[in-house]
Amino acid sequence: MTWNVWGRFGDHWLRRQRAIAETVRRQRPDFVALQETWRRDGQEQTGLLGFELGMGSVFAPSRMPQDPDPDVHLGLGILSRFPLREVEQHTLSAETVALRAEIRLGTGSLHFVTSCLDWEEDHEHERLEQATALASLASDLMADGDDVIVAGDLNTPPDRPELKPLLDVLTDCWQPQAYDGVTYSSRNPYLGTGEWLEDQRIDYILATEGLVPTDAHLVGFDEDHGRPPSDHYAVVTDVPVA
Repeated sequence: MTWNVWGRFGDHWLRRQRAIAETVRRQRPDFVALQETWRRDGQEQTGLLGFELGMGSVFAPSRMPQDPDPDVHLGLGILSRFPLREVEQHTLSAETVALRAEIRLGTGSLHFVTSCLDWEEDHEHERLEQATALASLASDLMADGDDVIVAGDLNTPPDRPELKPLLDVLTDCWQPQAYDGVTYSSRNPYLGTGEWLEDQRIDYILATEGLVPTDAHLVGFDEDHGRPPSDHYAVVTDVPVA
């Protein structure tokens, strides 16, 4: 599962957080990638969610939109039902990182990686640089025979060149559905007007070719008293892992 949870933006962030926790609980994922997750005064949203959901949690600061509260810092998070063998941050560009967690499964390892690429329309070169670095990381991990899942907010539609380096080495787990998988929708009341990425699929779960998804769907439409808990919808994929 991957979800950009929109930090503490808006007037009802605490209520949204409760709805985020309940939405994740209903999905019962083994792993969750979070973007725009907050940290303030030593307290982290990932830790709170992990405690409530009975999952391990890690957080890493990365380049994100600035919260109106200067004491709030946004970044990346991973929640896991399995013990994490190793956790590492990998620099993709100046302030943007990928957060990687290694999980030992049987005789091999699964690397669960999340990141949030630059969101500005005129940052296509930066996004391409970041995606290329992320693809290189995935390739290095796969060279050792390990499985890799990259889950995150890549801030680019599927047909843009910025995504190509990743699709050259990993498989998009979104399956053709009766709907197009748009995760940043103009139907979401939290979106601004005329945003360049609106009505696009920009949140992804990508996996090693041998990991074949059996289902993919979106959640996060109306779980907060009829409103979405975030400005992004969440992507959930079932991927059997040996």
